[in-house]
Amino acid sequence: MKTTLRILVLIIITTCVVLLAACHEGRQQTLPVQQTMDSMKMWYGQMQGDSMEAKSRLAARYLRQHEDDHSDAMRRVRAEWLKAKGVWYSVFEGMPDSALYYTERAIAEMNRLSGVDELRILAMCNRADFYRQLGQLDYSVDGYLMALETADSSGLAEQMKIPLLLGISTAYSFMGDYQNSGLWWRKTGELVGKMDKGDQFIYYNNLGNDHYFQEHYQPARDCFVKAVELVKGEENRKWDYFTALSNLGEIYVCLGQADSARVLIAQADSFFRKVNLPPPLYYIETEKIELTLLEGHTQQALQMVNHCEFSDVSIPAAKLLRLKTVEQVMRKTGNYQRAYEAHRQLHALEDSIQNANVRMQMSSRMLQYEHDKRLLEQQRTIDFERMKGNLAWALFAVALLAIGLLFMLIWLWRKRQKMRDMETRQQIVAMRMENTRNRITPHFIYNALTHEMLAQAEGREVNLEDLTQLLRRGVEQADMLETTLAEELVFVDYYVGIEAQQMRDKLTYVKEVAGDVDVRQVRLPAMTIQIFVENAIKHGLRRKGGVLTLRATRQGSSTLIEVIDNGVGLNPSYQEHTGMRVVRQTIQMLNEHNQQPITFGIGNLEQGCRSWLLIPDDFNYNLAKI
Repeated sequence: MKTTLRILVLIIITTCVVLLAACHEGRQQTLPVQQTMDSMKMWYGQMQGDSMEAKSRLAARYLRQHEDDHSDAMRRVRAEWLKAKGVWYSVFEGMPDSALYYTERAIAEMNRLSGVDELRILAMCNRADFYRQLGQLDYSVDGYLMALETADSSGLAEQMKIPLLLGISTAYSFMGDYQNSGLWWRKTGELVGKMDKGDQFIYYNNLGNDHYFQEHYQPARDCFVKAVELVKGEENRKWDYFTALSNLGEIYVCLGQADSARVLIAQADSFFRKVNLPPPLYYIETEKIELTLLEGHTQQALQMVNHCEFSDVSIPAAKLLRLKTVEQVMRKTGNYQRAYEAHRQLHALEDSIQNANVRMQMSSRMLQYEHDKRLLEQQRTIDFERMKGNLAWALFAVALLAIGLLFMLIWLWRKRQKMRDMETRQQIVAMRMENTRNRITPHFIYNALTHEMLAQAEGREVNLEDLTQLLRRGVEQADMLETTLAEELVFVDYYVGIEAQQMRDKLTYVKEVAGDVDVRQVRLPAMTIQIFVENAIKHGLRRKGGVLTLRATRQGSSTLIEVIDNGVGLNPSYQEHTGMRVVRQTIQMLNEHNQQPITFGIGNLEQGCRSWLLIPDDFNYNLAKI
């Protein structure tokens, strides 16, 4: 058995070591290509296309060598490379169709991974942007809405939704659906305060384009000025800065401000030539022709048209702007046939774009309807689940309330029953106490009267005053559960006086009350001390006489009352009489409702007996309020 356990432990340890080694090896394998990916991001930020492409080739070679590795780490690296490849084709090659192809592959890889929601949404955002560059604006809007839906379902922060809102607004602007673009630009504008500088730049630059398309040149100028100011002087934002300069230069051309336009267009042209980006250079070349025409140099503008460096671009909006400029140049230089040809191409392209825009607007509204429908169904499902949850909580609350009410009723019933039991016990104790007190009447009064009658027969003086006082006080305390020590001592004094007369002065009574004992404030169960005194006289002093001592002292926050006699003491066969049993039961009942209990006891000394009662100062006797 032990050998089998050792083998199992060895297998487990070996398996763990292999797995750890495999994980370490996987990390080691992905580390070089991950560093390459980080370098690609750096070169993209600096718009160094050649360096980015070189790093991309290194990453592609590495991925081909590990094409059979389908681990999550390798899938993620592959997805990031495909995404970066798509960005490179869009930005540096002006080929949004190729960019779209690689981005779709990247999203397919990401769909097989977990924990990459942010990366997936960025790729979906890129895909929607590439659709926009291809002029498929309805698919662009749909792509952004899908990404927005994914962001909502993933519970991502609101900042993650900002690029998506920017994309939707921009797509509607390029679609010419200015009603929807205005709506989405207003929604996006509510988040400007939460945007970083990069998103703020996109917001103002693309909102400026929206105004430009509607020929609202002054608000467009204001937007482009803000965009320029946001990225001015930032080394890693040069591409954005010179893009905004180019846009602002176009606005100054439209506003007829040639001097301002010339400076900005020249700066943008210098930068994009340095980084060799054909798409923006195509725009800038068109702007330069417009500027030359604005300055009145028509022949120079004609030469620029005839010798264009950049004559082919796949972006319809750029072609449209170029055809408009060419038509103007040909009209002003008298080349009407070429002007007509440019006009014909322009008209065909405008019709194509307009028809495409109408089609895309209808398509986008249908897609928007599908999205809204899907979101509505999701919301209904969420609301239904929430309603079920609320119903469950409501039922749970009702059940708790019912249980609480049941417990409350049981508690009230038990409290009422307890109060009834307490009242019954109190009545029983009171009756027993009354019965104990009434014992004095038939027995003690008979002895006292007999004693007085014998004294009268012997010619001695008869004194019934003590007996009368004792009987009167006994009647007064018949219904009292408690009394003061002062009242109890007076009652005991009369009782001891009568007993002393019967014992013919063989009984000596000593009463010691300490100076710090306030007999008017100390409260105790009625007749308790009298019963102790009666017990001492009856069992210890009656036959031979002796000394009876009653002592009251303070012990901390309590009062100690002692009854001591030097008689014969208690017989070993002594049993509590009725009075002592009632004292015990009364004190037990009262102690149940007090934190600090009354304690008492009785026991023999070397000579005689001692009974004692220890009473806390804050003891509560009011059973009705306990």
